[in-house]
Amino acid sequence: MFLRWAAVLGIVGLSAGFIGPIVLSPESNQGPLIGIFISGPAGALFGTLLGALAGAVGVSPRTNTRMLSAAAVAMAAATLYFCVPQARRVADIVEGEVRSCVSAESLKASTVSHLSAIEASRPDRTSTRWGEAFDQAVRKNPGVVINVQVQRGKQVFEAQAPWNRGALRAQPWAALDVDASYLVERSDCTSFPTGGKTAFGLRGHTGIWRPLGIAEMLDMKIAERLPPPYASLVEDR
Repeated sequence: MFLRWAAVLGIVGLSAGFIGPIVLSPESNQGPLIGIFISGPAGALFGTLLGALAGAVGVSPRTNTRMLSAAAVAMAAATLYFCVPQARRVADIVEGEVRSCVSAESLKASTVSHLSAIEASRPDRTSTRWGEAFDQAVRKNPGVVINVQVQRGKQVFEAQAPWNRGALRAQPWAALDVDASYLVERSDCTSFPTGGKTAFGLRGHTGIWRPLGIAEMLDMKIAERLPPPYASLVEDR
């Protein structure tokens, strides 16, 4: 009896894990591997255990068939559930009060000194003309650096499932109360009066070596005015 259970649940797990990623997440690099290496063997194992249990209990052939059918449906549903791609984090939103604003160019001396010190401490013994690199980066992408007393923030996720792909959802606001500096590209300080309260979308990463753009050299994330799709997500909730 248990061989029948193992075969049925193994085939169901293999099929659902093979087809599910292809249909539900075609851009994923997992492909049919879920069915071959995870859900297929797991289905066979569960089938063996459940089949042995059903045999030990001594259920009737009709009841055994019903139980096996229900287990097969549950196995397929569970496998397909785990094949659905998770929502992707696409943005961070912060809200706070602007404390100060300076041009990115005005931070050249401290930035060059900091980058040179980091480079000198590394074992690769490279030597970069950080002054020239900074000038080129700021000419290519000028901007200002704002210091913000961040009061709260939230993360924005984009659905990846086929039936609601692209739908945005945001987590509730989380209190932060931190002091942070951000680069605002192609802007000037007249747009950021001291004491003004505003919300930004953040992008980019910090702690990158070797830095290329001006934001990476300053080791700051880039703050952007919220585009229309994100504006409604700032509402209190």
